[in-house]
Amino acid sequence: MTFRQLTAFALFAAFSLPQCMRVTDGIEVDVAYQPEATPAQIRTDMGYRVSLDRALIVVGKVELLRCDNFVADLWRLFTPARAKAHVLDTPTSLGVPLVIDLMESAGTPEFAGTLKPPPGRYCGMRVLGMPADPDAAGLSDETLEMMQHTVLVAGQVVDTLSGETSPLRAQIWEMFDCEMRFDRPLVFDGPVLETVSIQIDHTSWFDGIDFALQSSDAVQQQITENVRSSLRAVLADPSAQL
Repeated sequence: MTFRQLTAFALFAAFSLPQCMRVTDGIEVDVAYQPEATPAQIRTDMGYRVSLDRALIVVGKVELLRCDNFVADLWRLFTPARAKAHVLDTPTSLGVPLVIDLMESAGTPEFAGTLKPPPGRYCGMRVLGMPADPDAAGLSDETLEMMQHTVLVAGQVVDTLSGETSPLRAQIWEMFDCEMRFDRPLVFDGPVLETVSIQIDHTSWFDGIDFALQSSDAVQQQITENVRSSLRAVLADPSAQL
């Protein structure tokens, strides 16, 4: 490359970078977790009634996904399953773990943070569940055991046929991730503020489980799958912002 070409490239970069930064600085995506309110009893699709005393989940990272690689790769975060360190924030991700007490949420949003992604097309979100670290937001003396768990539920199950009541306790130790597609792409080409709600429907965590017949391991495995399917990424209604 000649000196003249190098000079031209440097001038172009010096002009383009501030323009790109100005566009990126004006793009913001607020992210909040929106748990369902916890009813006194949850009626499952198998006819059981579940009364919860505790229901907690730890979200370790949330990431905005570009449309061109939405399903191209699994999230390459092969850290040990008991990893405790924060995942660093990036313009398209929030990495501070958050302990969400679903019994205290009462259906109110839990603000996670603001993303500032570069221009582009984004089709969904990815959430990573993982045990909390000592600096996790929402960690308290009452929830310290979430440093060992990703999800914890405790309560009672009532068999509506026999009337028998049995204790329920499920603890998920391993990390898990969940990809969620938006109902429309987010297209960012200039300053804008968008809002994404990660909805958590823990009232569906006990569907597909026959508590009278299935082993505790099978129950825990089904709850793990139900936790993944209970998460949805919902965009704010554009008409409501007008």
